[in-house]
Amino acid sequence: MPIALPNLDDRDYDDLVGEARALIPVLLPEWTDHNPSDPGIMLVEMLAWLTEMQLYQVNQVPQSHTRNFLRLLAGPEWIPPVTGDLGPAVRQVMAALHERYRAVTVDDYEYLVGRTWPEQPQAAGLARVRRVRCVPGRDLAGADPVAAAPAHVSVVVLPEPADGTDTHPLPTEALTGGLHDFLDPRRLLTVRHHVVGPRYVDIQISADLAVRADALPGDAIADAQARLRAFYAPLTGGTTGDGWPFGQHIHPSEVYAVLEQAPLLDYIESVRVTPAGAVGDAGTGSIPLETHELPRLTRLDLTGYDSYGRSHPSSWVRQA
Repeated sequence: MPIALPNLDDRDYDDLVGEARALIPVLLPEWTDHNPSDPGIMLVEMLAWLTEMQLYQVNQVPQSHTRNFLRLLAGPEWIPPVTGDLGPAVRQVMAALHERYRAVTVDDYEYLVGRTWPEQPQAAGLARVRRVRCVPGRDLAGADPVAAAPAHVSVVVLPEPADGTDTHPLPTEALTGGLHDFLDPRRLLTVRHHVVGPRYVDIQISADLAVRADALPGDAIADAQARLRAFYAPLTGGTTGDGWPFGQHIHPSEVYAVLEQAPLLDYIESVRVTPAGAVGDAGTGSIPLETHELPRLTRLDLTGYDSYGRSHPSSWVRQA
């Protein structure tokens, strides 16, 4: 929305004449003829007409002033348009002033990487950033990413997969380096910033599935596996379909909720969510994730039971 220009003086001809006539009895009481035929009133009306024209010019900004303002706002390298019409240039410069440039808050970093970076020339030829998460006070590129790091800011980016088989992509060095250089002039002077990819935490899920009487155990298990893989996908998973949230813990209750939507299952029992490689009852509860971590489902042990009580175990599934 354009900024409304102020009216420096809104008096018109009638206002000026009325104001002058009101002062006559105060300044010159012996002047009693205030009709238009009076020479003095004629002079008042003529001066009011000239003053009105001057007031109109006060509210006008010359083209030369507009060009100087644009050069001041856009920088000395700004070149006036050849056509002489400054309207589009004014709109463009004002829009640029409202666009974020400096990276100060967490939202600034995420906005610049998600919205401004794709329009930069150095982004051409690099993978598109699908998701971004800013983690203040952490050096995720250092030796101890969990430790507090004052004055450090880490930006976690999840790129578009290079091909359809890469379900858990990581950014290339060219992408992280380009983003680092892009953010460098925008950061605060005392801030050290890092651009990294997410850390994937391998998890495994096991459950006993009671298959409906009118369903095949193999189809029911395959459908359950597909639902769980989709739910924990970093790009399209989660409850909103925008990807599993960074740092959101893994709970067995979520597995129950996902499998309850499967039309081929009657009910679910004995759900266990554990870190990959856990043995026995180790880690059978929730799995906590750090703010830069995402889950990677590497093993599914689902056993389907038909209406006769016969078990149909599935083999574990490894993803790329």
